[in-house]
Amino acid sequence: MAQLPLANPSLLLSSISDLLGKSMGGSSGVLLAIMFAAAGQAIKAGDSLTAALMAGLLRMKEIGGAKTGDRTMIDALEPALAALAGGKSLATAAAIAREGADATATMTRAGAGRSTYVSSASLKGVPDPGAVAVARLLQGLA
Repeated sequence: MAQLPLANPSLLLSSISDLLGKSMGGSSGVLLAIMFAAAGQAIKAGDSLTAALMAGLLRMKEIGGAKTGDRTMIDALEPALAALAGGKSLATAAAIAREGADATATMTRAGAGRSTYVSSASLKGVPDPGAVAVARLLQGLA
């Protein structure tokens, strides 16, 4: 934390992107790095933090190809960011992310991500790990 440029939101989001890209394995790390890089560019262009994060999410969805309902981290991330963009508190957004993550346990078909390789029977009742990670992160931040 001491090394992050907390006083410069654009640089902070870009730094988070770099850290995620270097330290987080799998496609989730790459996709989140893309999201934070795009968010950093958007905030530098004058967007608010929530608008920048939404722009980052849009870029992640464009590159990754997943959408809400595909049983991915987007099922938790998109409604949570939409709540923040709508003026809701971080605690409310975290609760919404948890609801989105929990809802993935009822999805027996994945439209994107690693779960596409798993049988429907094995997915039933098991929430998407990426969605759970997003929900836990937001709960921790809240």
